[in-house]
Amino acid sequence: MGSHGKNGHFGFGPYRLNPAARVLLRGDDLLAIGSRAFDILVALVQNHGQVLSHGEIMAFAWPGLNVEASNIRVQMTHLRREIGCGENGNRYIASVAGRGYSFVAPVIWEEASDPDQAWPANLSDDQSSDNGSDAATATSLPPRLSHPIGRDGSVSKLSQMVAKRRFVSIVGTGGVGKTTLAILVAHVLPVFEAVYFVDLGTIDDEKAVVGSVAAALGIPFSAGDGIGHIISQLPPRRTLVILDNCEHVIDAVADTVHSLLRRTANMHILTTSREAFRLPGEAIYLLRPLAVPPHTEHLSAAQALLWPAIQLFAERAVDGGYLEPWGDEEATTIAAICRRLDGNPLAIELVASRMGSYGLDRVAELLDNQLALRWRGSRYANPRHQTAEATMDWSYARLSELDQHVFRRLSVFPSEFSLDAALTMFDDDGFEQAEIVKSIGNLIDKSLLSLHSGTGPAHLKLSGIAKTYAEFKLRASGERARVEQRQSLYHVQAHQQCCASMVVSSDAGQVMQLRAS
Repeated sequence: MGSHGKNGHFGFGPYRLNPAARVLLRGDDLLAIGSRAFDILVALVQNHGQVLSHGEIMAFAWPGLNVEASNIRVQMTHLRREIGCGENGNRYIASVAGRGYSFVAPVIWEEASDPDQAWPANLSDDQSSDNGSDAATATSLPPRLSHPIGRDGSVSKLSQMVAKRRFVSIVGTGGVGKTTLAILVAHVLPVFEAVYFVDLGTIDDEKAVVGSVAAALGIPFSAGDGIGHIISQLPPRRTLVILDNCEHVIDAVADTVHSLLRRTANMHILTTSREAFRLPGEAIYLLRPLAVPPHTEHLSAAQALLWPAIQLFAERAVDGGYLEPWGDEEATTIAAICRRLDGNPLAIELVASRMGSYGLDRVAELLDNQLALRWRGSRYANPRHQTAEATMDWSYARLSELDQHVFRRLSVFPSEFSLDAALTMFDDDGFEQAEIVKSIGNLIDKSLLSLHSGTGPAHLKLSGIAKTYAEFKLRASGERARVEQRQSLYHVQAHQQCCASMVVSSDAGQVMQLRAS
């Protein structure tokens, strides 16, 4: 397949396609077409005028996987729709019967005359300060990370939010990919003259927040300096500052953000945190887990691979040495695993990486075992992301004693549960009901507990890894037997109330019949 330099893009019709930056633009608008569709488009455009077979397209978009041809047809239909193939006489992708597909529209390759401006991937290159100082260079932005599966819509939406709003917070549970998304958005946004990345996960003292910001911006800072010193050194240009991992020092970060926004005019701030700041002007982007297929007895391998969580699992399983073919039965098991993990990308990667060593059946069997919580990921990952247990330790250690108590006890529910059911787990603990309700709200705010989506009465749910972790904490506390006994008593009482209600309803119906007769 053809190759080109990194500092340029393909042009066809109103579109610009940069494979290195993984960006597709229609005019000035960023398009999110999905990672598989993007890979297929790159393969076709790079080889425009040639016919690519199904096998060649499969090797490009699903490397290392043997998937059915129906996946290609589904992605091709999606791709054609997204780029307007067939609309207003535009014809980009042609099907060649019995052979494959070909990109038939004229394509040009344009080298970037000014890479820093044309494609924002180079925002991390040094830029000289307007005031002659070397303080305002964007060297703190980490290099571009691999494009995350299933996050194209998030990249597009968040890019628009950051460009328009001065303060945006990415909020989500641990391991959901907040940092990856923030870095990716910073690389694709063309509207900032400088971008800085501040990793607050490496500090444990709120007093160190301002100093960490100064260090990332390259501004000399001493113990007696405050946020005003940083503001006085900032050049008057449009700047994006990313404050990563804020939850453990959130009060100090909130004060810093408030001062920066109030006393500057050209600074935008993007934060990542497991809870929102609740500051005036804050735009919250809730980063959800990857989509998983609903529970069904009939899920083919081709259908499974249309779901981002399954795609990620399959890729990481191959990376981990699992080379066995898998069909519909294996797809059903993998879908169940991804549902159990609630689509959390980090949890999926950690579990899928053990497929080569353990096999699918053993991985599924050990999913609720403490061993799975301690499976290690990349040796270069942040320590709190190297195991699922470390991710949960990071959140659990920052809960109050009451919040920890409530978190542990809620793990006895096997699935969704109502607020009334939750409150019965604390009847004889000496806590006021209002305190428990507040604690449950805290767990929701900190992305440890979620409201189950759907219609009907509101129900709560602990995510997969959070529930497993809380169960082990409950067992270690010695409270498990008493809490499970209380849960059983609640179910008995609820059943009795339900039966009593049915009897009352039946009696009322008989009375109405007698009156009518």
